[in-house]
Amino acid sequence: MKKKVSVRLGKRVYNLITDEDTEIVRRTIERIEKDFKRYEEYVDEVGIDHILFVMLANSVLENMKMAEKIRELKKKISYVLKDGEDAP
Repeated sequence: MKKKVSVRLGKRVYNLITDEDTEIVRRTIERIEKDFKRYEEYVDEVGIDHILFVMLANSVLENMKMAEKIRELKKKISYVLKDGEDAP
């Protein structure tokens, strides 16, 4: 079931609609709020759009690093499994 979720970042409120599990939504919002607090003091200086872009860029970078790590682990697992097939 879709539900509406509101997130306040600084002086703005952002409304989201999601059908994700409540616990996942809660943790996601907590993470966004925590990350925003790291940059909140700069909002008046650079604007909220810049802060949100920095947060987005950091999230994309983190996802790319995780994806690369997963690829490396898949290769290692594949190698170990293939090597194990050659054993007598």
